[in-house]
Amino acid sequence: MQLVLFKLRTDKNSVHLKFDDGYEADVSLQKLRDNCPCASCKGEEVLLHKYEPLNKTPVAPSGYLLEKAVPVGNYAIKLIWKDGHNTGIYTWEHLIKILQKN
Repeated sequence: MQLVLFKLRTDKNSVHLKFDDGYEADVSLQKLRDNCPCASCKGEEVLLHKYEPLNKTPVAPSGYLLEKAVPVGNYAIKLIWKDGHNTGIYTWEHLIKILQKN
């Protein structure tokens, strides 16, 4: 499975995603940012030890505005937010999980 379309909707609050298997859906930018997979947002696991982010600050309103999206190889997309946050690399599998969350 591979992402073939990532398009900002006219409302500028959501994006339309389409995958090569025909699956497509819209997702809000807030949902994408709130599910950022980077270590600063979600923590990380090293040698079976889970590290949680310390002093996580709430996302400012500008943090939900997307500046740009950059492909990462053939497996992910890196989202760059207006507040400067740019370390989240969203794999295709992670995007599907976000889309399927209630």
